[in-house]
Amino acid sequence: MSEEKILAVDFTQEEACLEILPRSPLVSSYHAQWQGLRLDVHQQPAHETPEHSPQQHVITVSLEQKVVRSERIIDGRFQHENIAKGDVAIIPAHTHHISRWQSEAKFLVLSMEPAFFTRMAIEAGDLQKIEVKPRFAAPDPLIQQIGLALQTELESDDRRSGIYIESLTTTLCIHLLKHYCVAGETILKDHNNKGLSHWKLRQAISYIHENLDQDLTLADISRVVGISMYYFSRQFKHSTGFAPHQYVMNCRIERAKKLLSSTNKTIEQICAQVGFQSQSHFTSVFRKLIGITPRAYREQVKI
Repeated sequence: MSEEKILAVDFTQEEACLEILPRSPLVSSYHAQWQGLRLDVHQQPAHETPEHSPQQHVITVSLEQKVVRSERIIDGRFQHENIAKGDVAIIPAHTHHISRWQSEAKFLVLSMEPAFFTRMAIEAGDLQKIEVKPRFAAPDPLIQQIGLALQTELESDDRRSGIYIESLTTTLCIHLLKHYCVAGETILKDHNNKGLSHWKLRQAISYIHENLDQDLTLADISRVVGISMYYFSRQFKHSTGFAPHQYVMNCRIERAKKLLSSTNKTIEQICAQVGFQSQSHFTSVFRKLIGITPRAYREQVKI
């Protein structure tokens, strides 16, 4: 009898999930075309996947409120699992994998391009080869938080959150490098923790202020100052106290405050002028940072 061929699953294909799961995802970032990363949100019945080999690094995060009894085989190793909400499993690219769960389950699937991850690793530590370690389901609060934040961005109606998604993706890569790679302990020696030079910081801040109405990305800003996204993100936070996406959001809200107090532009017009695609997202961020809605703020400052 010939050996059964292992199913290769390529998550760059739109319907890849249906090769191993009975239902399509509830929502997917496939059409959003996030750089190097895809997110699928699933609600699946009890099921056993065929033996397969993902072409990307795959991370699953359980969203199910109740414990899901499961069995998993990763690269020939078997384990019973009682998967609780927030539990995370990691299946490295090209690793044989089978999973069987005994009841309805809701979960996230993050699939990351190996080439993208390797590039991030090289930027972080100049290493040419990074081997991700497989991991059976267990808690990882940071990956859970990143997954939920990405889900929130995907399900929001604002399409100008590129810099935040890139920041989350970068944080995920660094976390994987530090904790789930064979060479992880030697990767992240901080070669320069002095922050950005005064000139580079001015370049970055000027670029941000000149393009607040655009879909700013971490890649664009780091390219302006001529350093990798990884080092830019770390050094910018060291220099300013804010992650790039936090700084951009604060700048947008500060500009909105000036426009609300000094012009008669509608809130919808101001929302677009400061880089928000939807008024609901603008109002939500404004209330979170200022404590009141844009409309209430305008009424307050014009009394």
